[in-house]
Amino acid sequence: MCDEKNGSKIFAFLTGAAIGAGLALLFAPQSGKETRKKIKDTSEKVAEEVKERFDDVKKGAKQSVEKLKATAGKAADNMKSFLGGTKDKSKA
Repeated sequence: MCDEKNGSKIFAFLTGAAIGAGLALLFAPQSGKETRKKIKDTSEKVAEEVKERFDDVKKGAKQSVEKLKATAGKAADNMKSFLGGTKDKSKA
């Protein structure tokens, strides 16, 4: 499960990797056509990696929400049960 702190670390890493790859391509001794092709290929790879990481974070967030809903439901049921028992005792 990814939390917000891990998500921001992943984003920072991917951003740094993209910037580093872009700079490496721009300063490499090759033709403009080759450079543009490498930039395109690299950007497609980075975009796919970002999408995968986003999907992982989204899945983790969804799981967290489901667990929170289940826990809140149990807590509400317990509170209703407790309050119902308290009402019964006060009538006696």
